[in-house]
Amino acid sequence: MTEAFQGLVASGDGQPQATVPVWRNMVIQLAMIIALCLLLVVLSEVLSLKPEGDVSRVLTAVLLLFVPGVWLAIAVAPEARSTRPRRRLMGVAVLSALSAAAIGLPLVQDFFRLEEWLPLETVFRRILGFALTAGVVDAGLKLLVLRFTIYPNELRMRSDAVAYCLASAVGYSLYLNIAIVLQLQPSLAIAANYVLANLAIQFASAMFIALGIAESYFGNAMPLVLPTNVIAAAATTGLIAPVFTGIMSGPLGTAGNEDRPLLGILFLIVAICFTGALTFFLYNASERREREAFVSSGDSDGL
Repeated sequence: MTEAFQGLVASGDGQPQATVPVWRNMVIQLAMIIALCLLLVVLSEVLSLKPEGDVSRVLTAVLLLFVPGVWLAIAVAPEARSTRPRRRLMGVAVLSALSAAAIGLPLVQDFFRLEEWLPLETVFRRILGFALTAGVVDAGLKLLVLRFTIYPNELRMRSDAVAYCLASAVGYSLYLNIAIVLQLQPSLAIAANYVLANLAIQFASAMFIALGIAESYFGNAMPLVLPTNVIAAAATTGLIAPVFTGIMSGPLGTAGNEDRPLLGILFLIVAICFTGALTFFLYNASERREREAFVSSGDSDGL
């Protein structure tokens, strides 16, 4: 059954069942988050407005809470007014944050110790190293959370997988942002980069997982489709994380590496837009194939 058709399934009294649009709301959320992070970087780097002390701490706290706040307002709150709400968005986000706190970040920082050896490797090895460590850990944990909370009982249409995977990305990135900012206490411009970087990485990873879940459940795809998408999710971490780090650090000079937050934020915007466009294209292509198959089967039945 196609997405558009499922969005208007008749209820018992003949009224259509309303579902909250996922992709449109996602674009609004990402646009608002990108706008805030870019504004903070521009004010700090271009206009040299660099707050310190309590002002900086308050603005950093607002920045950290802005991502989940926007998600709650645009993605979660409208579900209460829907006749077919996605009931476990908050649960997925919370469990994803807890998995990052209990397993994800400790594994990456304390077991793999990426910062001690990976920056010294070549670009290819850094990409591969990030993908096989942080990428696999992040994607695996998000998939486990989704598997044991929403799969398959909460999946009624393809966009449900996208909504729940976005919830997982928001929760996972929230804990990473809080932990990193508390540990490093960076300037406001660098904090904006970290917040958007973690969201971009988790968003890209989650969207490929969503494609895999949707195709596996609704498309009756081959068993390798979901593992392949999980590998793709890990690969996005391997690509975005080291490239962002390299752009942010800049060339080595006599005074050490000079941070380049404006270039970093621009790269992250491109990464988010490219990943979102790619996954949306693949999502639509998959839905179109299902719709064509549904129409073809209907024509065959009519004959």
